[in-house]
Amino acid sequence: MRGVEAVELARVCHGLPRDAVILEIGSFLGCSTVLLAGARKLRSSGRVHCIDPFDASGDAFSVPIYSEIAASQSLSLRSRFDENIRLASLADWVEVHQCRDSDIARGWSIPVDLLFLDGDQSDQGAQETYERWSPHLKIGGLIAVHNSGPREYAPNHGGSRRLVEKFIQPPEYSDIWRVENLTFARKAAR
Repeated sequence: MRGVEAVELARVCHGLPRDAVILEIGSFLGCSTVLLAGARKLRSSGRVHCIDPFDASGDAFSVPIYSEIAASQSLSLRSRFDENIRLASLADWVEVHQCRDSDIARGWSIPVDLLFLDGDQSDQGAQETYERWSPHLKIGGLIAVHNSGPREYAPNHGGSRRLVEKFIQPPEYSDIWRVENLTFARKAAR
């Protein structure tokens, strides 16, 4: 994530209330984690929970790319992630859950202020992740869905876009906006 998407993600995270809980699904090497945790460090409160198996898995389109990146590294993906967080001096703001989001969702009990979805981009994977985690998003909390802008997607890699089209709509969500390929919305009261 770069450019205006990165700026908006950090801005939104910085604007969350004190002691905000941020949940990031799909952390990979930690680029967006640095944005999220950096914003909370500037606020001196909050926590970023990162969920990723760090095994180069994912949707069929992404796996070859992730595997190539993993093979080119001298460190494991998790070690590289940890090193990036350490180099940014953000370890105190990040809690890593090295697992699949499905492994932890059922037992999750912490209400979430910002849910950032950047994991499996397949139709089924994106929808299942959303269905597991959206109930944990507080009323008034924000959801951010990466790779969800209108554009041409590889076969079965546009799941985040279709997720936004199907679920991130009124009356369940309000204040819906998009910055390039990153969609934001506020969970409305029912």
